[in-house]
Amino acid sequence: MATGMTIVAAVDSSENASKVLSQAAALAADLDELLSVLHVLRRSELVEVLEKDVEGQAVTDNYEVQRVGTDIVERAAADPEAVHDPDSIEITVRVGDPAEEIIAYADTVDARYVVVGGRRRSPTGKAIFGSVTQKVMLGASVPVLNVPLGQV
Repeated sequence: MATGMTIVAAVDSSENASKVLSQAAALAADLDELLSVLHVLRRSELVEVLEKDVEGQAVTDNYEVQRVGTDIVERAAADPEAVHDPDSIEITVRVGDPAEEIIAYADTVDARYVVVGGRRRSPTGKAIFGSVTQKVMLGASVPVLNVPLGQV
């Protein structure tokens, strides 16, 4: 029986989400822990998702915002390697800086581990672009499992 701690899988909208979810699901199953999947929308992505005024409503409570996250997780969970029961996955969508939101969410749900996907990048790429994975690994208060996703 699950102990009440949570394995957090942080997924993006890429095809790599299924790899991250499958590793997180295996870890959750092995440790008999709850599995929570988090997708973070950057504020700039909201323009594409929302075409109506949401004044007075928390952005993350908006149906369209939640639907984006749910669709991403459902696509990832459809992968045959995802061994976890899709109906038992808690799906959360947050809006903001992905690394900050992943770290904050992990603290909120008393995460045991955070599972992220990272790509190898050139030294120039590292210097120019911040890495969500790197920021999470350095800022999280719990162990972070990095699922290697290849080179970009």
